[in-house]
Amino acid sequence: MIFKTADMEETMRFGKKLGMLLSPGDVVALVGELGAGKTTLVKGIVQGLGVTDRRAVKSPTFSLVHTYEGRMPVYHFDAYRLKDSQEMLDIGSDEMIHGNGVALVEWADNVSGCLPEEYLKITLRALSQNERSIEIRAYGSRYDKIINDL
Repeated sequence: MIFKTADMEETMRFGKKLGMLLSPGDVVALVGELGAGKTTLVKGIVQGLGVTDRRAVKSPTFSLVHTYEGRMPVYHFDAYRLKDSQEMLDIGSDEMIHGNGVALVEWADNVSGCLPEEYLKITLRALSQNERSIEIRAYGSRYDKIINDL
């Protein structure tokens, strides 16, 4: 399914709606070029998960993972600088991805071997300076309901 947003605020509102639908153990894999809107979408998702200060959300490019406390733990990974899945596993990602929180993985295509069998894949594309295309694909039936509810 493909959604389009007109600006950053609409992308964040879409993310917030998605975040409200996520449950403990859910994994969201985010894919897209630099500037496609991955971190902007994450800001909305964490807001939907009950994190009150979306300004606290920054791309964890250098620390690789940030943890936020909402109605459940939120683990925000950035795999941009990682060469492969083993580097992701070396930072302890397995415990977080298979834990009791929600895992959001930016640049997930760099570490696809770390993703569980079932996850939600979101591909973002910049259509213009402000407009974004958000393509969502479910891997596993638990995510079909989320897509239908969006």
